[in-house]
This record gives sequence, C-alpha cells and structure tokens, in this order.
Amino acid sequence: MLLRQFIITDPDGPHNGQTLDLRLEDGLITEMAESLTASANEPVMEGKGARLSAGFVDLGAYLGDPGHEEREDIASLRAAAAAGGYTAVATLPNTEPVRQSVADVAYLLRQNGDHPVDLLPLAALSRNLEGKDLTEMLELAHAGATVFTDGPKRRVSGSLLKRSLEYAQAGNCRVMIPPYDEALVPEGQMHEGTISTRLGLRGIPVMSESIPLKRAMELLKYTEGKLIIHLLSSASGVREVRAAKAAGLNVLATVSAHHLQFTDEELATFDSSFKMLPPLREEEDRQALIEGLKDGTIDAIVSNHVARHGEEKDLEFFYADFGALGLQTAFRQCLQSLETSLSIEDIVAKFTSGPRLLLGESPLHLRPGAPACLTLFTTEGSSTFSAADLKGKTVNSPLIGKTLPGKIIGVVNNGKLVE
Repeated sequence: MLLRQFIITDPDGPHNGQTLDLRLEDGLITEMAESLTASANEPVMEGKGARLSAGFVDLGAYLGDPGHEEREDIASLRAAAAAGGYTAVATLPNTEPVRQSVADVAYLLRQNGDHPVDLLPLAALSRNLEGKDLTEMLELAHAGATVFTDGPKRRVSGSLLKRSLEYAQAGNCRVMIPPYDEALVPEGQMHEGTISTRLGLRGIPVMSESIPLKRAMELLKYTEGKLIIHLLSSASGVREVRAAKAAGLNVLATVSAHHLQFTDEELATFDSSFKMLPPLREEEDRQALIEGLKDGTIDAIVSNHVARHGEEKDLEFFYADFGALGLQTAFRQCLQSLETSLSIEDIVAKFTSGPRLLLGESPLHLRPGAPACLTLFTTEGSSTFSAADLKGKTVNSPLIGKTLPGKIIGVVNNGKLVE
C-alpha cells in the first residue's frame, strides 16, 4: 500500500522531520519520496500531516493466557496494544503455569507472524516465581527469552540476583527486577505520605524502593552484569540509577506512563483504579521521573498494563487488587504529561528505541529496505477516553472520562494493517 504525506518521526533516523510518501510491499518499506504515484489498485492512506514512526514496543504487560484468560487473553491484549500504537508487547511470566520452560516460551512465540502485534516472552527468573532456585536461563535464552524477571511484586534475594546476573552474561540476556521489596511494607496500600495518613491506609514508603536499589547496584557492580530496573517511581530511585550510570554500571530503567501523569492525590477518594504497584507517589517524585527521562537516566516508558476484572477491583480499597490498564492510553498520556518537557521525537524514542535497547535489539530506523513496522498517529486534537473505547475484557482504567490529546491512527507490521 501507499502511505501518503506522513511526517516521519524517527529520532536519529535519516528522514526525521520530513513529510514523505512511503510504499510498503511484502512487509518492507520499498520506497520513500516527497511524492509517489499509486499504481493500479494500490490502496492509499492519506496522512494529511499525521505522523509515522517505528512501531512502539511495550515491556512488562500482563497477559492472562494461560490460566486467567477471563482477565486478558491473546486476542484482547493484541487489540488493546494495537489501539495504543504498539507493534510488540513483551509480556510478564506470571501466568498459570508460570512461563519457565522452553515449551512455555515456544507457545507464545508460535502466536506470532499473522498479526501486527508481536508477543515477546519474558521468562521467569526463579522457579515458580518463588525466589529460591533459578530457572534454566541459558536454555530459555536459546529458545528466545532475552529478559528474565519474577514480575512486579516478587522479592529476589541477594544471592539469587547475584547468580542470575552471572548466568545472564553467559547467555547474553538481561535480568529485570522491580525496585520494590514487599517484605519491607507488608500490607502496604499506597504511597506513605500525607494522603495515606489522612485516609488511614498503610503506606508504602520510598525506602521500599531505595533500599533494594542500593543492594542491586552493589551486586551489579560486583558481577559486572546487565540489569533492568523496571518501573521507577521515586526521586530517590532516580538518583540511585543516575549515580549507577555515572559510575559506568550497565543498568537500564523504565517508568510507567501513569507515574508521569498522576500522583497519590488521585487516591484521595479511594479510587481503586489508581491502586497500582509501584504506588503513585508525590509531585516531587513525578517531576524527578520526568527529569530522569530528559537526562537519559530512564530509558523507556512502559504501560504497566495489568488487567483485573470487577470482582478483583470493585471492592473496599484495602481488598482491591493492585493494577491498572495502560496499553491503550500510555502514549497519549505522555503527550499530555510531557508536553512542556520533552520534544515529540524524545517521547517517541522512549516508546521505540528505548524498549528495543532493553530487549537487546538495535533501533529500527525508517528507510527503504527496512521492515514496515510502523505506528501511525497524530498529536493534534483531543478526545475523551470512555469505557466504550476499551478493547480488552476489563475496565480497570484510571483514564475513563479523561480528555487525552492526539490519536493513534493505526499500526503496520507483519504485512498487516490495523486501524
């Protein structure tokens, strides 16, 4: 097909900022020029000044298949991802059974090839996510799992983290951990601060992030390994990662779009849609996270997409599960929250080359001969996000009823287009 008059948004790419026509054939970009003539019966999509970038990639989304397909299955996750502009989603291993065998990895990879959204397997770091024994990391890496994690609410002991960092070097893969130790805050419900005190809820202090990070950085220095810190939430956490990078440690970091837009003030009405891990913190922390993006301390923005159905969320706040949807809204949230802080090119980089770096991949630049793996979007206009817009099986989105800028027009990948 022919994509006509789209603004190329490709940080560090050869055509960034140019308004061009693109011809796509057999899954590749075959031509790029200021003007191309459509051949007979060739479908044409008019950009009219809309933007086009490499496909967005998400890291760490929850997938309920297998075990909890009532929350999210492969079809619903892909629908939500495509609506959010993603062409690839690396999903957490906290399924039932846990994704920890070669067969588990192969099962997810077999789903790819006939849909614009690829599913990438994150494999369990420890057997059954129990934090005791390592999985067969080298076998799993050979099968296609390049990142190992126990997910957002798991405690990884110092000895396990040390061994995993050493094994990861042999397998040319990476370990991903959350900056959160639940053992430090049993039954914590939200950020520890003025709001938690006023609501009478047990708080999750910043030390639950800073203490595990200090330990992790010392182990990383000792092993000289590669480590991803997934979902920073505090100013203290940003400082720890910034110092580690300055010291030459091989550490990468992510932040969720929710933490760039919201603070713990949103929980003042006991709205469980905003109950998530790590918890939303204070404005000082939100601003520090934005600064971390600007100076390169934080490499990627992720959705922190966790589907939970009504029986798990529509409860008294203490009993409601942690987790919020994010795939459909993450990019538009960042257009809003980062509008005065980052350029559109910098925002796009945190959704494209940043996540690819974490997965051990090279940036994808738009040029003839490159894969046609594309996200089409506009930054103009705005609309109110409603429950009717949701593509998944659950409605636990904190964005329902909120006005967001821009629009995702569609995604192209694997020779397919989803609008």
